[in-house]
Amino acid sequence: MKGGEAVVETLITHGVDTAFTVPGESFLYSLEGMRRNTNKIRVVSVRQEGGGAFMAEAYGKLTGRPAAVFVSRGPGSSNAAIGIHTAMQDSTPMVVFVGHVNSKSMGRESFQEINQHAFFGDVAKAVLSPENTDDIPRAAAEAVRLSTDGRPGPVVVQIPRDISSMDTDAEIPNPSPRAVHVPDADMIAKAVTMIDAAKGPLVIAGEIISNQNASTELTDFVAAGGLPVMSAYRRLDVMANSHACYAGHLEINRFESQLAAIEACDLVIAVGSRLDGVTSADETMLCIGKQLIHIYPDPEILDRFESDVAIDSDMKPALDALRRHLTPPDAQRAARTEILHNDFLAFSQPGNFTAYGDVDLARVIDTMDRLVDQETTIVTDAGSFSRWIHRYRRFERPHTKAGPMSGAMGYSVPGAVGAKLARPNHEVIAFVGDGGFMMTGQELVTAVEQKLPVRIIVCDNAVHGSILAGQDKTFGPGNDIATVLHSPDFAAVARAYGAEAFTVTRTDDFEAAFQNARAAKGPSLVHLITDRRDIAPYGEGREAVH
Repeated sequence: MKGGEAVVETLITHGVDTAFTVPGESFLYSLEGMRRNTNKIRVVSVRQEGGGAFMAEAYGKLTGRPAAVFVSRGPGSSNAAIGIHTAMQDSTPMVVFVGHVNSKSMGRESFQEINQHAFFGDVAKAVLSPENTDDIPRAAAEAVRLSTDGRPGPVVVQIPRDISSMDTDAEIPNPSPRAVHVPDADMIAKAVTMIDAAKGPLVIAGEIISNQNASTELTDFVAAGGLPVMSAYRRLDVMANSHACYAGHLEINRFESQLAAIEACDLVIAVGSRLDGVTSADETMLCIGKQLIHIYPDPEILDRFESDVAIDSDMKPALDALRRHLTPPDAQRAARTEILHNDFLAFSQPGNFTAYGDVDLARVIDTMDRLVDQETTIVTDAGSFSRWIHRYRRFERPHTKAGPMSGAMGYSVPGAVGAKLARPNHEVIAFVGDGGFMMTGQELVTAVEQKLPVRIIVCDNAVHGSILAGQDKTFGPGNDIATVLHSPDFAAVARAYGAEAFTVTRTDDFEAAFQNARAAKGPSLVHLITDRRDIAPYGEGREAVH
């Protein structure tokens, strides 16, 4: 067996069943290993490496298991970097194999060579380099293990072309059970005392809840304590939004009730959230006067914050331990939580924010909600348009939302492919802006090729909306540059790719177009032409756009 084939055999042994690739001559034997094992690992040939990495990210986000990405050196690995960065920021497991230059050529600025350690050192969770052919199975196994241990993330493995093509008799390591991080009992006791004593506690629930399938444990914990919950940025599916403790999503924009609750809270309980910049409003939520309990399975993340209690633990054992010892909520806390939930319900009700244009995205989301079930997976791209979905779609099931915390444009179309492979028995609907589609929309061809019935909804206002709004606010209307776009006929583009497509210019026409798109046997696209003034359904900032 060749070294490159050993990579594939190791992945299969360790439960990796899906690989995305732009094939390269530097890992021919890995491609051969995949060809020989098509009944054990699904191989998806993508159009650009960044698209493949986005697919793997969505797959890992929704399953909690890593997919593999195979790319060539230099241009290949650098193209994949956007998806690798997204996986790191979103705490998503992923394993990336880079076919590298020959061992003797390393460090000599060979054709297409880059230093993978320097390039990905701060982007990936780890960069591994097997020293010889017999070391390849160990490195591949370690990559899979590291990608899911503690805080999940992407692991990059560079394999020189020559050692990939050499024979190896090395044994494939057996998988080992993932180490469970359990909470310290004294820390749990201290946290319980603080929660019971708090007048205005607030739970922030983040990415590790989804990754570790801990939605049930989160729900039981907050119900036991009568604790209001706000989901971290783009993590709207951490618990049922209809639950009496749910108080909304921590979007870039917050509604008035959220702002008041955050201002008044005396205790933040961060559960499975790395407290990223959007979620924590650049850490301004953690100001003087607020105590912090932080539960996360990674000491490095915990060390970033001056927590009153820091608990290095997986979610299920920590939440179960807290729940067992909590005092039932008093009437005042219960009433506060009820008010916050009702405020969220009112805020997320369509009809309270009127669009300027002929396509009202709030009514579009309302129509979609009426037609699809709660197991439907919604994929959102970066861009202000996504805030319409975040405001008006209520998520009731775990693993039904995918989108980049990293803010990477171009996520949704390839993300839809990864999401459908992750959840093949459920409908997948992806929302993407015109700018995002122009970055990675060619991956619609991949969906056609794979015969995946994903539904792509393009929100086309022909501008980079949030940037244009910022230019108008900062410099005055009419002083924009580089933000107004020429959009193609996205429906015609989709048809050329082999998908069915429909164009919508009025809200009332959406339902019929959407139902036709859903009836398509393969991929389909709905082109929504929206008004450039309808940037996001928050405040008056949209009025700055002309």
